[in-house]
Amino acid sequence: MAWITTTERTTYRWHDVPNAEAPSDREMKSALVGRLRENLYTQDAQIRVEVQDRVVVLHGAVRDRMTKRVAGEDAWDVPGVVDVSNQLTVGGG
Repeated sequence: MAWITTTERTTYRWHDVPNAEAPSDREMKSALVGRLRENLYTQDAQIRVEVQDRVVVLHGAVRDRMTKRVAGEDAWDVPGVVDVSNQLTVGGG
C-alpha cells in the first residue's frame, strides 16, 4: 500500500479572506441556518449550529448519512467558514 501525501490543501476562495473582511460569526450562523431550512434533506432535521471564530460545529441527530453529509456541505458553502466539525449522529428518528 502506498500513501499519497500533499502539502497543498483544497480551499474555497473565501478561506483567504482576512478576518476584518469576513462576515461575523452571527452572520455566518444566520446564513447557514437559512440554507439548512431551505434544503430538502435538512429542513425537517433538528440541527443545532454553533459558530465561533469562523468555525462551524453541527450538533444533533439526523435520519440518515445523506442528511449528515448535506448539512456538512452546506456549512462549507457559507462564505467566511474556515472549518466545519460535523458532530451529527445518524439514526435520530
